[in-house]
Amino acid sequence: MTMTKKLIITLLLLISIAFVHCLAFHVELEEFEPPRQEEQEAPVGEGSGEGWQEESTSEFPYHFRKRSFKNWFQSKEGFVKMLPKFTKRAPNLFRGIENYRFSLYDMEPNSFLVPLHLDADSVVIILQGHGVAEFVTAKTKELFHLTKGDVVRLPSGITHFAINTNQTVPLRFAKITIPVNNPGQFQNYFSAPSQFQQSYFTGFSKEVLSASFNIPEELVGRIFFGPQQMGQGIMRRITPDQIKELTENSTSPSNKHKDKSTKFSPFSLFTHDSVSSYTNDFGHFHEAHPESFDQLQDLQIAVTWTNMTQGSVFLPQYNSKATFVTFVENGCARYEMASPYSFQGEQQQQQWWPEQGEEKEEDMSGQVHKIVSRVCKSDVFIIPAGHPFTIVSHDENFVSVGFGIYASNSIRTFLAGQGNVLSNLDTVATRVAFGVGSKVAEKLFTSQNYSHFAPTTPSHQQS
Repeated sequence: MTMTKKLIITLLLLISIAFVHCLAFHVELEEFEPPRQEEQEAPVGEGSGEGWQEESTSEFPYHFRKRSFKNWFQSKEGFVKMLPKFTKRAPNLFRGIENYRFSLYDMEPNSFLVPLHLDADSVVIILQGHGVAEFVTAKTKELFHLTKGDVVRLPSGITHFAINTNQTVPLRFAKITIPVNNPGQFQNYFSAPSQFQQSYFTGFSKEVLSASFNIPEELVGRIFFGPQQMGQGIMRRITPDQIKELTENSTSPSNKHKDKSTKFSPFSLFTHDSVSSYTNDFGHFHEAHPESFDQLQDLQIAVTWTNMTQGSVFLPQYNSKATFVTFVENGCARYEMASPYSFQGEQQQQQWWPEQGEEKEEDMSGQVHKIVSRVCKSDVFIIPAGHPFTIVSHDENFVSVGFGIYASNSIRTFLAGQGNVLSNLDTVATRVAFGVGSKVAEKLFTSQNYSHFAPTTPSHQQS
């Protein structure tokens, strides 16, 4: 009996030891198990169109989601966000626009952007609110009142400041910037110190500044080097009385001489006679060409505003020379674009993200790839020159603005709708090219009842 108990105890001990070893081995395996691959982004919700798939950002360089922006400045008075250089995403694909930077500004009510200048030219479009911008030179001081849809040229080196004069609504604007020193890189030069930005006067000795301004060195140190402004950012809250003083002391030659336009003068995309506009019940489109505006001509920049109603399509089209950086101000829409480049799979990614110094060979395969992406508020989408594209608004009204790069003499060509370019093809050419009969050839490109914008459902089409 004693021997039997000893055997049982020994057997139990052996089983326990084996179990512990197995458990340790299992834990050890778990600790060294390779991490699971992260799940891809969840599918887009319903109402975004049938049978389309959204590409992930890592595989699809044209679409910059709002999380792609980097905070350059942020406080309770507002923020400045900027996209990284386009060539960071795809060095070869965006080589032609590597010198251009896109940024977004948001100023809270009764806020003041302190005076500064840039080593870059800029074009600004007001997205929301009301404000004032003042440009200062050695001889002039010009103030301009700005509202939604206004376009402003900021020449390189011009000293300027901005005020949100609205007491309830933020002043929001988008900006395309063209550096003049280093491609894709520019600097902001502030005259006054702030929490994160030194005054450019700190680049001089107090002795030089004292002699330059004919003031004591102690005052120089207090104004330009002192801590009195260091608790505030480049955007500051000001009182309505201060706003009144600033606007009263400024002149506005654009108001006095409405027929006289300068490179400083803003213009409205909605009301200016030289803006090209397409409009019907399903959408509105406004485009300022560089040939028509002195403010844009030397920069070769075009500016657009697109407003689409729910359930509409901006008919297929392309731009002959301009590459557009489009920013979504409101809503969501489906962008479809025909591209000769594929971005699916590891091989294609390696082709478009080459090592430094490598060149990508031209793709002569003749394949067309369907680029489809759901683009929503605060996203950016790049439309290269020559790429046919369309925009489909499904669940809500959709608003976007665009900056066209290299837009001089660029022609916007529509591929569908009344008056589209293919409707001018000779019927015989259509018949031969598409392999259709005479009756189909006559109606193939002439059956659409609308121009530029159309409904997505046939029931809304005119008879």
